Amino acid sequence: MFLSCERCDDPLKSAITFAQFVTTRDGADVDVTVSEATETDQRVWTVEFAGKGTFEGQARRLTLELPASATAEEVRGRLTRLIRFGLAEFAFRTSAGAHLDVSFESGQAPGQEAAAAAGSRARDPWNYWVFRMSTSGDRYGERSQSSSYFSGSASANRTTEAWKIRLSAYRSLSRSRFMVTEDETFRTKEGDWSTDGLLVKSLGEHWSAGVTGGVSASTYSNQKLLMTLNPAVEYDVFPYSESSHRSLTIQYALGVSRYRYHQLTLFDKLEETMARHSLTTSLGFRQPWGTAGAGVTFSQSLNTTAFNRLSLSGNLNIRIFRGFTVNANGSFSRIRDQFYLEKSDASEEEILLRLRQIATGHRYSFSSGFTYSFGSLSNATVNPRFGG
Repeated sequence: MFLSCERCDDPLKSAITFAQFVTTRDGADVDVTVSEATETDQRVWTVEFAGKGTFEGQARRLTLELPASATAEEVRGRLTRLIRFGLAEFAFRTSAGAHLDVSFESGQAPGQEAAAAAGSRARDPWNYWVFRMSTSGDRYGERSQSSSYFSGSASANRTTEAWKIRLSAYRSLSRSRFMVTEDETFRTKEGDWSTDGLLVKSLGEHWSAGVTGGVSASTYSNQKLLMTLNPAVEYDVFPYSESSHRSLTIQYALGVSRYRYHQLTLFDKLEETMARHSLTTSLGFRQPWGTAGAGVTFSQSLNTTAFNRLSLSGNLNIRIFRGFTVNANGSFSRIRDQFYLEKSDASEEEILLRLRQIATGHRYSFSSGFTYSFGSLSNATVNPRFGG
């Protein structure tokens, strides 16, 4: 079998002993692709089995749902079990079939075990809510310079078939010291914070409606306080149930933003209210040949239509021929909406240390690469020695 799985590790491979793993699809009898949906309170794994050679035309799809709090060991165990089930039908028709069997380990009868599991889900004391908190900090220093950084975040998420709710908060603070000469020392301080929320209602397999909102502040962007509220509607050309391997969404949002600034802006304002709208189209595929995605977003102020932004992004990871894959990703933004920038000229220190956002007409990024593997195509031996 050939296994395509971004988060699968060697222990998973070593646990499936009746299958021989190969490093290219060309030498496989079964092509197994594992993908994970981006849910908030649960992780949904989709495993697709595609037969090749003597199994050509045979395909299976199995799914696994685990809570977001599941440990790596729990994920590995359940995912390994699911892949075993999916491979069993194929393996039974080979020489390995004579050595396969089915065992059942439980203190309850199968029906009682299923009822107990269903009852456990029904009695969920958290009512599908998942909470996360994280914090990090670092300190670096030497005689001529020092810096410190702190960040913290918290979130609460609840996802069901009908509703999706997300609440989050973030705070960061950075301080630096640079000794230019014995008599001159330059110090910096910057930070930002934000709170935001999302509420989405499912309207069938293709439509959904929701609203996003938040309050934030950023010294870098001259925003002392920013409050936003954006109702939106979204349509997926493909059913949402197929989003783990293909999606084409169109989303329109119409909202209002209230700005308060640290310093006078380019347009001599310390505060203002602005109505905005945006249109976003996203396309994504995850197939045995690789993954591909693209997105386009156009946003515009309704107060001053000249304030607008067009952003494009794309990514590609595709198999060209046996053992050879290429990957690329890039983005480009045409920027015409920096109305919030500080009016006064930026100092040399602010430019070099990126302490303040500077006016620009565009931003872009691009990266690419390739991977080529050759040699033994079936060595799946796991040796953890000197694994660090």
